Amino acid sequence: MAEKKRKFTAVDVIIILVVLAAIAFGVKRLLPSVMHPSGMQHIDFTVMLPQQDDNFAEAVKVGDKVTISLTEKDGGVVKDVRTEPATAIAFNSLDGSYANEVVEGKTDVYVTVEADVVSSDLALKTGGTAVKVGAEVPVRGKGYAAMGYVIGIND
Repeated sequence: MAEKKRKFTAVDVIIILVVLAAIAFGVKRLLPSVMHPSGMQHIDFTVMLPQQDDNFAEAVKVGDKVTISLTEKDGGVVKDVRTEPATAIAFNSLDGSYANEVVEGKTDVYVTVEADVVSSDLALKTGGTAVKVGAEVPVRGKGYAAMGYVIGIND
């Protein structure tokens, strides 16, 4: 029996070139943004600390260094602190409606933090902590700690 020799056809070569081009495009597009971030950037972001005791905001001072990670020392400097009365949604079973009601003895504390971040196409990161709207982050300073949510970023 005679052995058949496999030969590459023009279609095989075109398929291989298309696959190689797709791989090269993906590497060229994604690798630089991961390996070489765009650079350092100064941002301010606001963290809402919901339903804290009324005197909690007095402990947070402008100029405090705060940590926004449970495992790392990532953080920034407090630039502003403001409070609003804490509210909660309550259901009225008599008329079937929902309403915001003030929670007695509690306030929502808004802490604006200034931090140096590395900006890339994928995220804003201070150290190993990503700063993005909606992220749950701790705010820990000297004598206080609370969990909150990033509600705004100004870059």
